[in-house]
Amino acid sequence: MCVLSRFFFQAEDGIRDYDVTGVQTGALPILAVASTTGPLVSYQSVILGLLGLIVITIGTSALAKSIGLVDIPDNIRKIHTGNVPLIGGLVIFISIVYGTFVFGVDPFYRIIIISLIPILIVGTIDGLGKITVPISFRLIAQILASWMVILFTDVYLKDLGNLFGQGTVHLNQFGIPFTIFAVVGMCNAFNMLDGKDGLAGSVAVIIISSLLLLLYLNGIIYNWGLILILSLAVFLAFNLNLFGQHRKIFLGEHGSSSLGHLIAWNLVYLSQETDFITPVTALWFVFFPLTDALLTITRRIRISQSIVKADRRHLHYLLSDRGFSDQTVLLVVVFISIIGAATAVTVNLFNIPDYNLFYGYLTVVVCLWLLGRVQT
Repeated sequence: MCVLSRFFFQAEDGIRDYDVTGVQTGALPILAVASTTGPLVSYQSVILGLLGLIVITIGTSALAKSIGLVDIPDNIRKIHTGNVPLIGGLVIFISIVYGTFVFGVDPFYRIIIISLIPILIVGTIDGLGKITVPISFRLIAQILASWMVILFTDVYLKDLGNLFGQGTVHLNQFGIPFTIFAVVGMCNAFNMLDGKDGLAGSVAVIIISSLLLLLYLNGIIYNWGLILILSLAVFLAFNLNLFGQHRKIFLGEHGSSSLGHLIAWNLVYLSQETDFITPVTALWFVFFPLTDALLTITRRIRISQSIVKADRRHLHYLLSDRGFSDQTVLLVVVFISIIGAATAVTVNLFNIPDYNLFYGYLTVVVCLWLLGRVQT
């Protein structure tokens, strides 16, 4: 019991040598960011961490192939060579647990790690292919994961900022269900995005990197962000064949959903428990996955198609079907994501009013929706 208590509620000695700042919630003391005037971790720790993550990935990949946790091409939506291990989510989970002991993180983020378990269990069962897991079960797992975070931390969306220029919009009793809806929505937005090599992982790296930059400009070094980026960097190296085609891995449904869950809770925490970002700024950090999901859902509703039925009408598929290479598609998505994240960082530094950001985002989404209707 003492060991568990130390894991969840105490920073490791010798890892965080600097003054720590944060905002406490009613459920447990949360120290999410470390204020420092020097490097937070040594280069030796980073190298050790990367080597450890590579070994973990190779081992997990071998295990996945032996038990049949692989993606089999169907030449329709799954166009790839050979059976590829669906272990991205498991690798990221194991990596961030490993990173927790190498670099150290604060209690809130340890709760997030544990909350991924329902998503990983359901996704892994589905990936094995021996049992068809209904979509409703996946949604229940995502809802349960979000509920766990709220239950143990009391962190959720209590307000949405000054959305309309008439004062802060407080959610009151709707805060918890709205938070769960938003986080589950981001889980599925990343799941929709995961249609080409490197897309979901690269977008996640851009979002986390932009948060790291923003916090750094405010004199803060973000332990959790560093761990996520290292974990994603190793995943992308395998996913994009840097270690060869035979070492290739995919995120899997549990991996893309886990990414959405992790990023959503990063944004919820920073927008509610610190002064670094506002809820509206978060829209711009996740501009590409959020906008792609919104446009996809509205289009499916307009043509009376099930919103959960997969198709090839996402931007990355449309570009691919028009003859663009996978590398070009990746670059386009990365470029758009950088524009969104750069906008979020810039407007935050210049204290642009929330309502201007909100109306600006709505304008962009409506214009893209109208453009899509004209083309179809």
